Amino acid sequence: HVSRASGITINQWLQRMMVERLEKKTEPIIEALKKNENNWEDTFYQFLARAFGSRVNAEPFHMLALALPVKILAKHKNSLFQLEALLFGTAGFLNERFADEYPGQLKKEFDFLRKKYAIVPMKKYVWKFLRLRPANFPTIRLAQFSQLVFNSNHLLSKILKPDGIKSLFELFNHTPSAYWHTHYLFDKFSDIKEKKFGSAATELLLINTVVPFLFVYGKLRDEEQYIEKSFQLLGEVPAEKNEIISRWKQTGINAKSAFDSQALLQLKNIYCTNFRCLDCAIGHKILSVQQ
Repeated sequence: HVSRASGITINQWLQRMMVERLEKKTEPIIEALKKNENNWEDTFYQFLARAFGSRVNAEPFHMLALALPVKILAKHKNSLFQLEALLFGTAGFLNERFADEYPGQLKKEFDFLRKKYAIVPMKKYVWKFLRLRPANFPTIRLAQFSQLVFNSNHLLSKILKPDGIKSLFELFNHTPSAYWHTHYLFDKFSDIKEKKFGSAATELLLINTVVPFLFVYGKLRDEEQYIEKSFQLLGEVPAEKNEIISRWKQTGINAKSAFDSQALLQLKNIYCTNFRCLDCAIGHKILSVQQ
């Protein structure tokens, strides 16, 4: 019955759905800002780390960001080796003996740094590997995250620059250090393969982390250009592909960008699933026509 509503009605309602979805996504950011005494850099670092964990390891990555503040990483921003030592060590991956030289060196470096900063390493068992493709193992994501920190000082300020989507893809699409070209785990050799963060992972990170941050940054600071940039980025990122978006396509509504797909997910999950047709401009129009 969706075709009974006009294109104008559908488009206007999807714009409202997008705003609703962003406002919902920004609630945890606002809460974290309060805990971080309104420190935007710390808050962005924590949410960015969480995004690198995807769904499966989001919580361990968040725990890592809390255990290893960005101000400590900033002191070693010129050394990828020290950044890897800090991140892998704090994550709990360096608490054993290694056959390979490189993790052995990381362990020695971390033993020094952990005493210097009084770091308490996490338990290794909190990280999940089961049912993950090797390219998404937390070890690979940690190596990618190390490279991102190494190549990008003041990450939030780079996000706030009025650059296009191409520069953001370049920001996140780094290749880990050479050891990880032939490893997915410490001490376990694998075939040679570069393990970039990848376009699909970057798109999800932009949708779920960068865009909400731009939106809430502009909203709380009353700076409209950042809100506009958040919408612009969503319009440039390709639409997500999943069952819900496919079903919308069958009704004649085709998501052309992440702006559309995010709005359609909001509509389906919050309104259609909960039978809130009378609260929906599209549903209200359909019911009016039927009467």
